Amino acid sequence: MNDQYARFFSTAATASAAFAGLLFVALSVVNRDDTQLATRERRLVLAGSAFLALVDIFFVSLLSSVGGAVVLATTSLVMAIVGLVGTSSLMPRAARAGNFARGFPKRNLNRAFAGVSAGLYSLQLGLAIALLVNTDSGGLTRALVFVVVALFASALARGWEVAGVGHRGQ
Repeated sequence: MNDQYARFFSTAATASAAFAGLLFVALSVVNRDDTQLATRERRLVLAGSAFLALVDIFFVSLLSSVGGAVVLATTSLVMAIVGLVGTSSLMPRAARAGNFARGFPKRNLNRAFAGVSAGLYSLQLGLAIALLVNTDSGGLTRALVFVVVALFASALARGWEVAGVGHRGQ
């Protein structure tokens, strides 16, 4: 497995660390002049969920680059649990910030972000368990690699939204 996915994991670890840094910069820039507490809180929740995905990608990629299928499965299992716990702890905060409130213009987008997070981490958890049971499965390995790609898309979409939530009052 190492030879087939070594470049991907190396690139993914580097890119996720870089995107996490850019996320912090974007959040500090857009929140600098905003005095509306609710808007700041919405951004923090989005940034937190993006950061969870980037941390998942980073550790899965970093550790998988030095190990085989068992390392990929074990790291994915642990990070999926971290992602599910982190996402579930962000949900009450998002609700208090009004992310899911009726009449909030981005309500459906925020619901989609929450659903995608829970779905991706659940998928990652299931695939990790399946790969631990069948460590020779190339299909399960490939599926976990695609979960990393999906987590990237999810994190980037949230990061974009964090930088673009500049619609004051929403």
